[in-house]
Amino acid sequence: MAETAHFRGEGGHVWEMDLPLSEQHARAEQEGRLVRVNQDGSAFSESAEESEAPSTEPASEPGPQEPPKKPNKASSKADWVAWAVQHGAEQEEAESLTLAALIERFHSAE
Repeated sequence: MAETAHFRGEGGHVWEMDLPLSEQHARAEQEGRLVRVNQDGSAFSESAEESEAPSTEPASEPGPQEPPKKPNKASSKADWVAWAVQHGAEQEEAESLTLAALIERFHSAE
């Protein structure tokens, strides 16, 4: 069975992809257009991947989702799009802006 991982694209959708990534997807990850995340879309960490083993405990109801934290200037465009949408931008509008424009427009948003 192929190893898979989850990635969030520019539109905020989470995709399951086979590893190793294709050349095109690897380039998108390097450029920040794809960001590796956990299956639920939260920030990826090696320890979370190890804890994805099936649990014998019953599944709990998902709690309220925390709003995204303010991205720093080195964050991906997808992170800035999510931040912009949280602060009033329309999804399509935010996605159409360049990373530099998103940072300029939404860096001061709290």
